Amino acid sequence: MIKKQSQPGLYDILLMLLMLVTMLAVIIGRAPYLHDFAEWLYQGQIVKNSVLDAASVEQFTMATYPVPNSLVTMLLAVLSFIFSPLWVGRLFLILMLLGWFTVLRLFCGRFVDTQWRGAASLVLFASTALATFFWYGFASYQLALLLLTWFFAIYKTETTTPVIAVFGLAIFFAHAIIFLVFGLFLGISLLLRWNKAVVIGLLPATACSLWFLAGRHFAQVEPQRIDALWSGLREAMIYKAGYPAMLGPFKNFLLPDGTSLLEGQGWIYWPGLLVNFAVVAVLGTLIPVVLWKYFANKLPENTQDPILGKAWAITMVLIILFYLVAPYHFFGLVNASGRVLLPLLLLAFMLAGRLAIPFIRIVLWPVLLFSFITTGSYLYLMLQTRQADFSPLAITAAKTLPSSSVLDFNDQLYASTRYKYFNYRVFSMARRFDQIESGKYHGLTLRNGMLIKYDPEVK
Repeated sequence: MIKKQSQPGLYDILLMLLMLVTMLAVIIGRAPYLHDFAEWLYQGQIVKNSVLDAASVEQFTMATYPVPNSLVTMLLAVLSFIFSPLWVGRLFLILMLLGWFTVLRLFCGRFVDTQWRGAASLVLFASTALATFFWYGFASYQLALLLLTWFFAIYKTETTTPVIAVFGLAIFFAHAIIFLVFGLFLGISLLLRWNKAVVIGLLPATACSLWFLAGRHFAQVEPQRIDALWSGLREAMIYKAGYPAMLGPFKNFLLPDGTSLLEGQGWIYWPGLLVNFAVVAVLGTLIPVVLWKYFANKLPENTQDPILGKAWAITMVLIILFYLVAPYHFFGLVNASGRVLLPLLLLAFMLAGRLAIPFIRIVLWPVLLFSFITTGSYLYLMLQTRQADFSPLAITAAKTLPSSSVLDFNDQLYASTRYKYFNYRVFSMARRFDQIESGKYHGLTLRNGMLIKYDPEVK
């Protein structure tokens, strides 16, 4: 049995190993296949070409006002001046993983007892850096969440105006929903105690937000609607009750033909499904427990500023309300309410202090085991892409999917596999990599970033 004082060292090693396996998978694949990430890399090349040869991409219209979801595109475009496009994608993902490793160590160093920092970092790395949004290729969301975690790790009531302003602008340009959480937390802090640095620090990002709203209005940009709608209150309640399990450690990767990599390995899939629900149930229980103890004045004493503690608690309550009432489509985002769950978890850890330790102990080993199963599966899949006879483009024939029910939409989307949950179509935008390498850009799948329109008639 491992002695308690040696455990943090062991967890540090396991965390580094998990990160390295993920990095290896990113490097070894023919391309960084992660669903939407191909589209963002593709748009990054278009932005780069708008500087080098504007005529070659004149079919694309770029927003003339500040836009969330644009920071990643700009970073990918800038890196593309130095590295080849596919290596830009790999390098970006590797830097993100390294950033998560560093920031979570800083975060846990402030909010978790010394002997449990390694374990907490491991659980949070699996829950954030390798969250469902990573495998969906939601690079903008992941970058914004990383920045918010960093901000939480360093923010105190004496934090200076320039720091608040820089984080505010960076998070605004990274992702709107995370910026909403950022602004909500600082707004509540300001209501609890006047702070001139916060007021001035929020001005640049607030100005960009107003400019963004005005720009979209006058440009008559319609929010993009992807996939389906909830068919009614019952389906909305089912979806909201079940969605948090998507944030568990187990992911089921689909092959290009729509079948599962684990099609014949139900002995892995079904325990993984149960672990997802169990892990989220345990970590989800931490949230009401810590709120109840906080408002009942029963939380263990900590050294954090009481005003910050109150701001964290109130922000958590408002985030929960947002999750419960937000619609499936919100200002061009699909399931926007699902994007606030990880900030909610971070705030729970911040407020809980030592109270979080029993919850960490319960989920630690299931999270560790199925995080390695997930990353190992992805590594195996990326190795297959190196085979000469492997085609990432062998997607099943296109068909019309139902738009009046999210649940029916998902059933049809995953009709080729016997597994209906926790599925990840990492090759769904693989054609973008061919376009990137050929330099022939056609179409715009996502219009919620810098590029807002594609007109094939423009020559």
